[in-house]
Formats: sequence, C-alpha cells, structure tokens
Amino acid sequence: MKKLMVLVCTLLVSSALSQTSSQLSVADVVKRTSDAVVQIVVSDETGHETALGSGFLIFADGKIVTNHHVIKNASSAIAKLANGSFFTVAGVVASDPERDLAVLKVSGKNLPFLSLADTQALKVGDHVIAIGSPLGLEGTVSDGIVSALREESAGKSWIQTTAPVSHGNSGGPLLDLDGNVVGVITWGVNLQLGQNLNFAAPSNEVKLLLSNAREPVPFVSSKTSGLDKVSGNVASNTWTSMMTGRDYKVKQDGDYIYTEWVNKPTQLSSAFVRSALKKEADGHWHGKANAFFPCQYKDNWTGQSTVKWCRNEADFEIDLLSDHRIEGVGQNWSKFDCRKCEPKDAQP
Repeated sequence: MKKLMVLVCTLLVSSALSQTSSQLSVADVVKRTSDAVVQIVVSDETGHETALGSGFLIFADGKIVTNHHVIKNASSAIAKLANGSFFTVAGVVASDPERDLAVLKVSGKNLPFLSLADTQALKVGDHVIAIGSPLGLEGTVSDGIVSALREESAGKSWIQTTAPVSHGNSGGPLLDLDGNVVGVITWGVNLQLGQNLNFAAPSNEVKLLLSNAREPVPFVSSKTSGLDKVSGNVASNTWTSMMTGRDYKVKQDGDYIYTEWVNKPTQLSSAFVRSALKKEADGHWHGKANAFFPCQYKDNWTGQSTVKWCRNEADFEIDLLSDHRIEGVGQNWSKFDCRKCEPKDAQP
C-alpha cells in the first residue's frame, strides 16, 4: 500500500511538472506574439492626431481588435506593425461601446495574428502579460497576475490584473503563458486612487463580437486613402488624375499621405481605390495602393457573364507633392484575370 501511494504521488508530481514546463517563458511569449500587436494612431478631419492606442491582429486578413474608445469620433486611423509597416484602417466591422470593444479592418493578407483563449478556464493567480504602446512607446511589455475576475450586475465581465498599463495600452492584448489572448486591456484606476488596478475585457466577449462582424463601415467624414498611376492637378485638397479622370481626396499627416477615390459612379458605391504612403529617406513617399472593384468575365462552359468582386494591392510612389500638382508612379496592368483576381502583366 505504501509503495502504491509513493507511485501515485510521483505520478502527480511528474504530471504537474510536465504541465508547468509546457508553458512558455515571458520572453518566449513576447517573441511569439509581438509581431501581431499594433499601434493605432487616430486622426481628425484636419489630419491632426487625436488619439493613440493599441490593438492586435485576430485574423490573417487584417481584422484588428482594439477598444471602442480608441477609435471613437475618428475620421481616419492607421495601424502600425512592429516590423515598421503600416496600414490604413478601412473601417469598423464590429463594435460594442458598452464593453469598450471594436474590430477594425485593414487591407492585408497573410498577416501575423493571435488566438483567443477560453476565459472560462482563467483563474485568479494566473500569470499574464500585457503588450502595447503606453504613451506611444511601441512594443512595451509588462507582466503580472490575474488578481480578480469581476462580474457586474449588467452582465459585463472584467479581468482585473496587476500587469502595469498606461494611456496607450488601451486595446492591447492580455496574454497567458501559452501566448493566447485572455483579454483586451481596457482601463485602469488612477494611481492616486489605487495602484496595480487595471482591467481587461475577457476574450470570450471578443468571440461574441466577431460573430457579428460585417463589411467595413468607414469612419464618419473619413478621408482615408487610395490611388492609381499618377499625374494630375490639385485643387481644394482634391487631386484629379490625368490618366483616369478620377478625383481623389488627398490628406497629408506629417510624413504620411492618404488618398481615396471620391467621384465613383453610383453602381460602384461599394468599390474603393485607396493608398497610404510614407516619406522615406529619398524624399519620396512610398506605400501601397489598394483597390476593391467588380470584374466581369465570360464563363467558358456556359458562355454567361459573371461579375466577381476583386481586391488588388500594388506598389505606389509619389515623387512630387505641391499645392498645385502631384506626380508619381505605380504599378498598372493592361490585362486582368477576373477569375483569379490578379493582373496578367503587372508593370510599372
């Protein structure tokens, strides 16, 4: 009997050690997840920065989770990745002001993303890690424990944590030691009232919000980006392309330029052509032009015409920007494969 008890105790200890060793270190979690954490910069109609927050990619197609208060009243926003790349936010695909959550969409593919944990399994005392941009300091890491799991009478739930956060952390992920998101950093108590009292919305709330995702709804009075191949005149912040006759709204925000096609025909109300560019060391603005448009082709079997909505991304550059003229160069194509939604002979 004594030998049997020793054997059982040994198995239990071995099992506990195995479970502990399966978890990652803080450094390993950061290395695995930080590429999917973004900084969100929000601007008003004049292009001035009005808010700064954090977020994280939740799907490879460019869906980003953040706080509702980060993007509230935004006219435009960009999401900056840890590798230095940036994307214009196309709009909001889901939001829940009461739980202070929002899901944004940027044009991208094969992007790094994080997975959501089941917060039903979360326990008080679990080790957690916060990553974000407190006071604009990108990629800042802090850690602590789950100090409480709070339930409000209105049905809202909060994760209370000792992981230190500051303004700018809002919308960033709270991670477990498996590298999964257990919560979204939402708010903290003023240090004069209490220390290490910070709160996150549980990831299970994010799952419910994602189930209601829709097509991106642009920000109110948004002036976000878009272009094609270029040379044209500028008047009242509107650029008319000499190549296509299209009118584009142009907004400059420091070293960034955003444009968007605005004189679309009624039948193309869902289409867009946008771009986001950044000024580089050569004095030119470099970035990507993103388009979403209907493309018609004839089916070889039935002979019937089919319309497919396609997305396309191409390199774009602005060489000259003045009060009267914009000049630049971008990729263009003479033939486009509507079935595959890709150009046949892309060329500069």
